[in-house]
Amino acid sequence: MRIPLLSLFAVTVLLGCGPAKKPAPPLPNRWADPRLWPVLEAQEHRNTEALCVLLKDTSSTIRAAAALAFASLQDSASAGCLLRALADTSVDVRVNAVFALGFIANDSTVDRMAELSDRERDSTVHRAYLSALFLNLQRRSKLKELAPAIYYLERSSGQERMRAADAIRRLAPALLLKDSALVLRAVTEERDPDVKATLVRALAQIPGARRQTLLLGSAQRDQPLSLRISAMTALGFNPDERTRDSLLAWVNDSVPAIRTAAIDALHNGGVFSRGGSYWSVTENDRWFDALTKNRLRGLMAYNRDAQKKAVLVLRTDTAHGPYAEAERIKALSMTDDEYGDRVLEKVVYSDRHPAIRQAAFDVMADRNLWAMTMPRAISGDMQVAQASPFWHRVFGSGDPGLICAAAEKLTGAQPRELSVLFPPEVEQQARTALHSLRDLEAIQLLNDLAAKRDGAAVRTHQAPPFNHPIDPVKLRALQQGQRYRIVTNKGEIIIKTDVDECPGSSLVFDSLVTAGYYNGKAFHRLVPNFVLQGGCPRGNGYGGMPWTLRTEIGSTPFTTGSVGLASAGRDTESCQFFITHSPTPHLDGRYTRFGEVVSGMDIVWKLQIGDVMERVERIN
Repeated sequence: MRIPLLSLFAVTVLLGCGPAKKPAPPLPNRWADPRLWPVLEAQEHRNTEALCVLLKDTSSTIRAAAALAFASLQDSASAGCLLRALADTSVDVRVNAVFALGFIANDSTVDRMAELSDRERDSTVHRAYLSALFLNLQRRSKLKELAPAIYYLERSSGQERMRAADAIRRLAPALLLKDSALVLRAVTEERDPDVKATLVRALAQIPGARRQTLLLGSAQRDQPLSLRISAMTALGFNPDERTRDSLLAWVNDSVPAIRTAAIDALHNGGVFSRGGSYWSVTENDRWFDALTKNRLRGLMAYNRDAQKKAVLVLRTDTAHGPYAEAERIKALSMTDDEYGDRVLEKVVYSDRHPAIRQAAFDVMADRNLWAMTMPRAISGDMQVAQASPFWHRVFGSGDPGLICAAAEKLTGAQPRELSVLFPPEVEQQARTALHSLRDLEAIQLLNDLAAKRDGAAVRTHQAPPFNHPIDPVKLRALQQGQRYRIVTNKGEIIIKTDVDECPGSSLVFDSLVTAGYYNGKAFHRLVPNFVLQGGCPRGNGYGGMPWTLRTEIGSTPFTTGSVGLASAGRDTESCQFFITHSPTPHLDGRYTRFGEVVSGMDIVWKLQIGDVMERVERIN
């Protein structure tokens, strides 16, 4: 019997030592798993009922994906099935369900979540409860006291501390002034530069020497950029002589966002209108770009000592690029009496760059609105009647960008004025020039104006119907963390996309990049310490595509270097994207964050309005 047994053993060993099967390669992204496609389909079609069914699937992977998908829907009708999911055996499902509930919970749902939070034994889920409940209270403007925000700040970490700091700086000025000692202590003791940068914004309305010392110290050149800009913004409120001198020095900083913040603070503080000679600021221009120079020259309009010199330079200096020329037009309109509406009108209705035409329109519109409020010999009705031809021509121009800008300008007009400036026949003429999706922002603004004119209730903006399906073959091949190189005139930025959390947005960005869409596009918007934005087909922020994307909300927050999609409301995203300078918790849950900067944040800080994406390419 030994020989057969030994032979059997040998055969078994030989079979066991045969060539091993190679492990399956990792999936490019989680949507390459066919089991998850029903989740994505339901998310894209905003199908709450289908997602509720998927929350009962036998696979915890599918249940967790479905729970997270509800964060993109933000449908209050889903509260019931999400509350039931809080009893799920999977931690991931409970965390995602809590996260999604934070965006839609009402008072009774918040109370129920608080009860369940007390029973939760998993620390990860318990932290998710605290985060969701705080976010919900903040979004619904339920935070009315400083103490809860300070408490949350002291007991949280990461983005949650940023959220608490953001809640503090948004409290009513009277409340911050009442509890100024607590605010000052929080700023003094804070060690995280990003959190401190947010907290110092709360000092804008708090007077006193201690506040001044804190802000001036935070704005020095050896401090982080985000902290410096926030301090400058706060210093722009009632600046004294010491503050004025510091801000004037910072105008000549090497970082465009710092220069912009310093100029904004000087303008908001009315420094140039107080007399004195400041022309030397414009001459000490080691770092100045043409746009900054023209902004400063425009501010000299408020200074009698420098006004004539500013006009002379603005008339003779040739602007470099459309965005600098747009600033020159604004500056001339404030300083040169000869630069009147006839000159501006020719620019508005020319074939020049949209940013230039937009600047000329803005000046004419502001003059027109101002003239309607000035006491004159004629009646108010006659003043409105005199102003109406300007608005009628703009609305009838057939230019979606001008129509959108005009609608924005008239949002503060009264119904009686709108009946003359924006009568139904003019409204109809404007609408004929607009595309139902590409010009959605203009259509929404026209709807609001018409409702106000007619005394009707302003309709809640409705998301456009689903119109841009995801190509399943292309999505399944797209790599999670796919990288792209943005080559600008000031250096390179490398970003990567989050396909797992934002599949539709990541795929569209990839398609636009590979088609060469972004090559040559400019950055048209810069808000210091907030965002740098580009990708507009018009170049002035009013352009879009003849299709829209669904807003995709993942669990990853907006931190420094996050890449998001601009929108005119939920489910209206297309081609414009932005990069954040610093953590921006108020964008969480509202905007699609589909990627992040991997390298080149120093280049992001160097970029100014008008800088160009020479090319954007996929890195293989």
